[in-house]
Amino acid sequence: MSAVVLLVCPEIARAGAWMQPEGGGQIITTATYYSTDSFFNKNGERVDQTSRYSKYSIDAYAEYGLSEAYTIGIQPSYDFVQNRGDGINASENGLADVPIFLRERIWHDDYNVFSVQELATIPGPYDKHSQTALGYDQPDLELRGLYGHSGNIANLPYLKDLPYFTDIEGAYRERFDGPANELHLDLTFGVKPMYEFLLLAQSFNTAGLGNATTNAFVPPSAPNYDLSKLQFSGVIGMLDGFSLQMGGSVDVYGRNTGGGESLFVAVWRSF
Repeated sequence: MSAVVLLVCPEIARAGAWMQPEGGGQIITTATYYSTDSFFNKNGERVDQTSRYSKYSIDAYAEYGLSEAYTIGIQPSYDFVQNRGDGINASENGLADVPIFLRERIWHDDYNVFSVQELATIPGPYDKHSQTALGYDQPDLELRGLYGHSGNIANLPYLKDLPYFTDIEGAYRERFDGPANELHLDLTFGVKPMYEFLLLAQSFNTAGLGNATTNAFVPPSAPNYDLSKLQFSGVIGMLDGFSLQMGGSVDVYGRNTGGGESLFVAVWRSF
């Protein structure tokens, strides 16, 4: 899951380490196209391939504030996958693994917030033996710590007094029945250069812990892999609580995984 964990902070956006207001929330519907014809080998070297892996995804990221200190969420995704070339001509589509989560605010003040999040994934109804399987057909459990800071930029040319936020997240994911467990480090910086316009720069990083118990390969990643991704996007506010986001990402480093690029467009709705 690439994720798109879209962050929010007071008067800029909402999510990440921050809570949704009690009785309120947001839904972010995203359409993503990802493609790669290269692979990071076990030494982290990018190798060109004669086959191409492509994935079209439509997902809905939804959060709801149970109280001032608790937010729940879910992110179902429907994927269309193709793997073509080098003697392979396979495709698959269906509901992928579904993450559900509960986030709890531990501490906050006017500019900072620290929270923890428990997440579980529910395997989707797909064939894990397909050449284009949508997952390993196993559950995950994840514990995540999230720190967010918001404020106004001071003493920087062209950026002075602009509202901004940063979000730093670290997680341990337990993956059962095959794939290696993982460590995650996700970083986001957002700045609002003008009214109702938000720029986001994000880094998503996964490190496999080398304890995979299967040799099954679910493209584009082996059961034990590392991946670092950079993502950039812009969000513009519209009427009635809607916002539009457009952006893209690039895989900049990896091990035992594809190295590709993605483009996406998303519609945010706050309520």
